[in-house]
Amino acid sequence: MRWDGLFEDIEARWADLGWQGTVAEAAELTRAEWAGITLADRLRGARGAELRVHLVGGQALHVRVRTVGRTWFGVDLTGGGSAVVRTAAVAAVEGSLGAAVPEPAGVAGEIGLAAVLRGVARSRAAVTVVGLRGDVIVEGTVDRVGADHLDIARHARDEARRRGAVRGVLVVPFSAVGLVRGAEGLE
Repeated sequence: MRWDGLFEDIEARWADLGWQGTVAEAAELTRAEWAGITLADRLRGARGAELRVHLVGGQALHVRVRTVGRTWFGVDLTGGGSAVVRTAAVAAVEGSLGAAVPEPAGVAGEIGLAAVLRGVARSRAAVTVVGLRGDVIVEGTVDRVGADHLDIARHARDEARRRGAVRGVLVVPFSAVGLVRGAEGLE
């Protein structure tokens, strides 16, 4: 009997079993890791990338990802303008989302949608608020932002917010908002 051959064969089988175990373990770790990745993590990994974002209402936006929060992301719209999109309004994303970047450690409280919209209010820029189904809820200027809603002074998007141009104030809960975009991005 050739002992050397027998031992080599046994060692090869053990090595193969060990490798198979390692492959299975790696696959399980990968599944576990993916289980903790959020859409926001994947969008964060796609900063600067051009994507096609399909909204729940059927609209599709061609965008470049700029910044990402837990429940929203800021984009530049192809063709001009910018928008803040609530992830709750997203049905699907087309494009390269292969990388995932977790939220930076030590971030003391995420910048929420309310904080972003307060920045929009400070800019006094005309906006269009689009609902979850893709319908335009209101055009105007963000006057105030509460914890879960915003007040929009209604006026034509090509007019400045002046007392004579305002046709009322509409209070919109965040839960109804799909995205808020600058009026300049609408044609």
